[in-house]
Amino acid sequence: MWAPGLVSRLGLALFLPLNIFASGAIAQVKIYNVNAIHELFGENELAAKKLYHNKNAIVYGRVDKVDNDHIIIEGNSEFGRLFCRYSEKDIDKVLELREDSRIEVSGMLEIGWSPFGMFLTMNNCRVA
Repeated sequence: MWAPGLVSRLGLALFLPLNIFASGAIAQVKIYNVNAIHELFGENELAAKKLYHNKNAIVYGRVDKVDNDHIIIEGNSEFGRLFCRYSEKDIDKVLELREDSRIEVSGMLEIGWSPFGMFLTMNNCRVA
């Protein structure tokens, strides 16, 4: 037979782990300069992946180029780039972008390896 005290304790015990996982899924990393991620990757690949790979993020930067699939975002220099595969939902916003436009995007960051270092992508990113 279930005792009310036991149920309340079990309910709290079940709720706490779910709350921890939910708050982690909602949290977003804010990135003001993609160069910092590229520099960290150059120094310590493991640390860069731990901090940024598969993390939900908001990225601020400037537009380098818009092509058929991506908005290419630069930091303060051409050293680091983010390839943001934009959503069709944002096509009107994408059509307004020009080189050197300030931009804010959000989505899941992915770090991949390339012969020249790191390949930073964000698939299905949303343009603010």
